Order: sequence, then C-alpha cells, then structure tokens
Amino acid sequence: MFKMSPRLPPECLLCIFENFGPRNNDWTDSFKSLYACILVNRKWCEVGLTILWREPIEWLHSKERNRSRLVSLMTVYISCLPDDSKLQILNSALQLPDSTLKSASIDYSSLMKGFDYQSLYNAIGFWLSKNYNQQKNMTTNEIKFHQLQFMNLVCKLFMNKCKNLRRFSIFMKAGIKDEILHLPLLLGAEECLSNITEFSCKGCLSSEFMYLASQSCRNIKRFNIECCCTDNGGLIRLIEVQKVPLDCILINMKNNNIPLLEDVIRKRSHSVTEIRLFGLDYSLDYFKESKNLEKIKVFPTMHIDESIWENFIHCSFPKLRELRIRPKYCSLLQLGTLIKNTHGSLEYLEINFADSINVEEFPAFTEILINNCKNLYYYNGPFHIEGFEMLQSFFQKCPKLEYLIIRNSKSDVEYVKNGVDISNLLQQSGSFIPINLTKFEIIGNFIISVEALKIFLQECSIRLLKVLEFKFTPQSLDIELVMENFANQNVIKSNYNKYEMCENPLGFIQE
Repeated sequence: MFKMSPRLPPECLLCIFENFGPRNNDWTDSFKSLYACILVNRKWCEVGLTILWREPIEWLHSKERNRSRLVSLMTVYISCLPDDSKLQILNSALQLPDSTLKSASIDYSSLMKGFDYQSLYNAIGFWLSKNYNQQKNMTTNEIKFHQLQFMNLVCKLFMNKCKNLRRFSIFMKAGIKDEILHLPLLLGAEECLSNITEFSCKGCLSSEFMYLASQSCRNIKRFNIECCCTDNGGLIRLIEVQKVPLDCILINMKNNNIPLLEDVIRKRSHSVTEIRLFGLDYSLDYFKESKNLEKIKVFPTMHIDESIWENFIHCSFPKLRELRIRPKYCSLLQLGTLIKNTHGSLEYLEINFADSINVEEFPAFTEILINNCKNLYYYNGPFHIEGFEMLQSFFQKCPKLEYLIIRNSKSDVEYVKNGVDISNLLQQSGSFIPINLTKFEIIGNFIISVEALKIFLQECSIRLLKVLEFKFTPQSLDIELVMENFANQNVIKSNYNKYEMCENPLGFIQE
C-alpha cells in the first residue's frame, strides 16, 4: 500500500481514488483496493465510500465471477429499508437475515449515482434464491411475485434516498420487459430522476414508461438507445423535452428506417460532441455540421450511400480527438480526407478492416497519416510498413505515440506465406521511437533478422521511459531468445509471442 498524507483535502483524495473505480479498471475487482482505502481513517472512509457505493450493483453484475457478492450487497441494501418495508417482507413469509433487521449504520442507498434496472432485478433474484424460506416449497410464480415485491420496495428506497443519481439504465430482457415498475410515479422519484444526465434504454420498451420519465428527466445530455425496431413515441418525447444540449448519442440497432427518431436526432445534432453508430447509419448525414464533435465511433451494419460518406468526410471537424471506424464501403483515401479535415486534432485512431479496403491505397493513406496526425497517441490500423523510411517518419512526426498496432498491407497468398523482410526498416527506426511508447504490435507475416532486432531493442532500452509491450510473429528460435534476453533486462514485457516451429504455421492448405 502506497503512503499518502492523511491531510490531503477530500477533492485530492477523490481524484486519487477515482483510479480504483470500475470505469478506470475495465470493471475488474479493484473494489478491493477501494475497500482497503476506506479502512485508513474517517476522511478516507467518507471519500472512498462515495466511489465504492455509487454503482456497486452494476459493478458486481458486470463480471460473472463477482456475482456471488451481490447476495451480501443486497443484504446491506435491505438493512437500509424502513421498518414498515421489512415488516411487509416478514408478513409475506420470507426470511430476513438477522443482519438486516436492525438499521444500517451508514445510509448506503443515498450514495448511489448509477441505477441499472436489469442488474438490480437479477441481484434481487440471486438474494431470494439464497434467503427465501425453502420449507414453503414456493412455485416459480410465487418466487417471481416476491422478486417484484422486493424490486418495488428497493426501488422506493432508491427513489426516496438518491438525490445525486446521474446515470439510469433500463435494458430489460424480452421475457421480463413487461414487468417494469413505473419508477417515475414512486415517492421522491421526481427529485431523484431530475438529476439524471445519462439515459440508456431499449427503444422497444414501454412507451408509457418513457412518457412518465419525460415528466421528471429534463437534464439528459447522453442517450444510449438500442434495439429500436419501430418509432417509440415516449422515447421521442423524452429526447424532445430536454432543457440541456445533447452531448452524446449512441445508437445500436438493425433497423435503418425509424423516421421520428431520426428527425429528433437531426434537430438536436448541432451540439453533439460524441456519436457512436451501430445501425441507423443514414443518420451520419445529420452530424456533418456538428463542429463540436470530439469522438466518433461508426461501425456500419448496412451499405451507406456513397453520397452520405462523401458529404461527411469533406466536412471540417477541428475538435475531433477520437475516431473509431470500420470503413465499410468507404475507401482508405476517403477516410484520409476525413483525417485531413481534423487539422491535426486526432489523438486516438482505430480503423477496423473491412472487405472494401483496397490494399493498393495503403502507401498514400500512410503518407496522409504521417503528415496529419501530430497529436496521435493511439493508432490501430493499416500501415504501409514496407515503405522506405515511412515508419521512421511516423515516429518523428507523431512523437506523442504511446500505443501502435499496425497491420499487414498485402493480401496475396504467396506474400503472406513467405513474408517480407523489414529488418532494415526496423533497425533504422529504433533511434526515433517515441519515448512514451508502451505498446508496439506488428500484425502480419514479417521477417526481422536477429541483428536488426537487437539494434532496435537496444535503442528502445535507451529511449523509452517505460517497459515496452512488443509483439510480432518470430520466424526463428533465435529471435525468441533475443526477445527473452531483453525481457529479462526489463526492456520489453514478457508476454511477447513465442516461436512455433511448424512447416505450415499459418495454416495454408498445401496443394
């Protein structure tokens, strides 16, 4: 455990503890570190609890290995219920653990900032399966009745206690989507829901629920909409009534013809800073004048008209920092035009390969990449690594690179079988490698000589500030031994690819 002054102000502690939160740790078990922090002293406890308890149900439910902890978590929340609610549970012939009969010493329910309906519903189901009176031999319908009863009591608790709720998510499975409680009608819900800034839902859910939510929720800046097969009047109304500018829209659906939803998005598109489109691909045209766009993620599910691509890529996006795209039916050179129109603002670029990519465009695209991405710290995509001095130029003109994953630019079988020697290219580039690079992966069948690899890694040991994760496919055992040697020197990480000796390593059918 690191040492830290107990006199740090709460604001500093909060910034530090955020590094242990789920969103900064891919929802892993970092709650253990947070729990250790709250045991230090009272001040640490108060600050740490605000992170540990702001969305614990979703946190634990997101990883199957942690779901067993939901039983004890729900026990804590049930201890926060008022006495009349506990009495209602006891009167319905359900057992309550002794630990829930007395009130909790801390009002944990008031600390929640993220409400996930499906995760809460499942957590209550886990708790009931562990604690209900098995001697009553309850039927499935009786168990479901009690699950909804508990859901109602716990939701009343949250609506009454959560005054700082920011995120609301309601992705219900098809079999139980009609059992959704009308939360906006519960006591205290109007004040609780009025603070929500992020709303996630399945667009095919009850329109009535959406209409009710629109009466309380007027400060939503981020919408995450999935599975909307037809227009939902309640959802349209919810988007329309917001008093704040729309900041982020995430759409994930198969239907590409939802006119009312498209219309309301078009009307509010001017303020958007982030879009994520997985379907409803034609709506890309609505954001061509969104000059505040900072993040774009577009993975088309259908063919996008060439005119829509053309209109979009020729617009200027001077604030765009992050672009993740699968350029389906969009050429690399068209994508290059979009990159040029960011005027060097891009920091994160991820290009997923699509069938429509023309490998003949790799050299020209790589030149665009080199000359227009001076602020890039992350790149994952095509790169003409065979080009003379291209990698060296990329390193020189993009000195902020931290993560680099480059992919094969050739598709013919003979090339992939025999590989191409990039020894000189790598050897010459070593003395220009960006000092903050922490990951470098070359995907494809490339040949690197032992001597070139030694020179490159020796330069890495001199220039790099951190241990490098360096991956490519070794062509010999000697190459693996070089990798092992530099891993032992802590120049590269030990998770490098191992040499696999076989006559047909890439699995080609022998004719």
